[in-house]
Amino acid sequence: MHGIRRSSPIFLRLILAFIMILTPLFLIMLTFVNNGKEDLKNKISESILASNMNVLHLLEIESERILRLLPEFVLDKDLLILAANGNELDDYEKVEKIQSIQRRLKLVKQSSPFISEVKTYIPSINRTISSSEYFTSINAPEYEAMVKLYTHEGSLVSWDGRLWIRFRYGGAQNNRPLFVQSVELSLPELRNLLSDTPQSVGISTELAGFFEGSFVSTGIDPKRTIWLQNHLHQWKATEGIEYVTYQKERYMLAYRLSPTLGMYMVTFIPESSLLGELRKYEIKLWILFAVSLILIVLFSYSIYRIIHKPLKKLVIAFKRTKTGQLQPIEVPRRNDEFAYLYQGYNDMVERLDELISEVYHQKIISQRHELKRLQSQINPHFLYNCLFVLNQLILSEDIETAYRFSLSVGQYFQLMTRDGADEIPLVTEMNHSQTYVNIQKICFMDRVDVTFPEQISFSQSLAVPRLIVQPVIENAYKYAFSNKHSGGKLFIHVNEDDTHIMIHVEDNGDLLTDDDISQLQEQVLRTPGTNEDISGLNNVHRRIRIKFGPDSGIKLGRSGLGGLWVRLRFKKEPIPELRGD
Repeated sequence: MHGIRRSSPIFLRLILAFIMILTPLFLIMLTFVNNGKEDLKNKISESILASNMNVLHLLEIESERILRLLPEFVLDKDLLILAANGNELDDYEKVEKIQSIQRRLKLVKQSSPFISEVKTYIPSINRTISSSEYFTSINAPEYEAMVKLYTHEGSLVSWDGRLWIRFRYGGAQNNRPLFVQSVELSLPELRNLLSDTPQSVGISTELAGFFEGSFVSTGIDPKRTIWLQNHLHQWKATEGIEYVTYQKERYMLAYRLSPTLGMYMVTFIPESSLLGELRKYEIKLWILFAVSLILIVLFSYSIYRIIHKPLKKLVIAFKRTKTGQLQPIEVPRRNDEFAYLYQGYNDMVERLDELISEVYHQKIISQRHELKRLQSQINPHFLYNCLFVLNQLILSEDIETAYRFSLSVGQYFQLMTRDGADEIPLVTEMNHSQTYVNIQKICFMDRVDVTFPEQISFSQSLAVPRLIVQPVIENAYKYAFSNKHSGGKLFIHVNEDDTHIMIHVEDNGDLLTDDDISQLQEQVLRTPGTNEDISGLNNVHRRIRIKFGPDSGIKLGRSGLGGLWVRLRFKKEPIPELRGD
């Protein structure tokens, strides 16, 4: 029985068994999905790098073509004359040559969609000729950026957030050139080219690089541009794949460096877009696992109803038997193993009921004999004390006191012998105790001040064993007042609640310490051996518990008067063993 109760329930065992079978299969399938993720990541990364390489190759070819095209202007006679002797020409000749140069610049611009503007800077006449318009003077910052000798690799230069290809003609390294050709690349067209690469939703590609400390990017997201600017310094390789987190989203970042352009081509690929289809399969796999768990629970529950539920019913019946409820189990109509177990249990319960009835009657007889023996120990002892006191009064020739004393003793024993029952009403027991107090008042004279309830009544009539209050009062006289010549105090009072009646006996004796009281409580609670004599408070405590059960009896403590406090506690509904004969 204990093994069934303490072991894991069959229902949970079944579920765990099926889960242990299903879990390895699920893990294998999940491993396949994860391997598929890695394969897909590798293929996509290879595809992105190849695509980026093709686009970069196209841009490099275009950049080199433009770079080769610019020196051809050296063969332009009009440009050489205008740059060398422009100030000596009249206005007509100057305008004619400028228009000729401008036509050639327009042809260069129209030769590539990636060219936004083509310019020629002629410092000798302080003029800038553009493919789209004629500037009256040179833009000094722009010209200085074009003239400056750069140390970085690549054909591109950056100024004002724009990309340029430039060509210097004439002049040594530290001298001013005769003229400068510059081609401004179109960032929108570059973005269009990058956006035309094979991409899924959410994937973006941009060019980015540092030029003499300045950072240029074709991206349109300012926050991502700043993030990329801070991140670009960390790349040591010319190409690679990284997994980064940007704005709380996970990205696969593919990059490739173009030495010709001096820029990185960077592609941002959200993992949600990268693994979209596989994530759907993964979600479906989890759904399948959840559905399998539900089916396992349903299947296990069906087995639970067939096996575990009848077994649980049998276990509950055994628990009821343990608490004394010998109730048979209804035997099911089906003729199976549980019907056989139930019938065996019912036969056992029937036999136990017979044995318990026999033990019950034997226990009643034993308890009644025990009460008789305990009461027989008290009566001779009290009679001996009374005769001894009466003897002393007669010897002292105090006839009046001897008369009152003998009358009280006679009333006491008259009440004891008038009814031969083992139990008496609690009110009668209190009256007996008051008679005993009257006897002790004569013995102790004015040495003890006694407070006893004038009227004794209880909410219900309660039968108690004989002589359970008087021995407690006798104990106070014997130990608390034996050495007091005056000032003794004895306080007897009663109270009750919904379930119990309490009688309190308090004195102001000064012989007992707190340790003595604790030891005395242990002696009262101790169960004596078979041949050990029983008397005093232990006697009273045992008889109360035999009658009223373990939550009744005597409790000791420190009295508010300074001496010993004894509480007698009686349950209003006594245990059933002593209710009948």
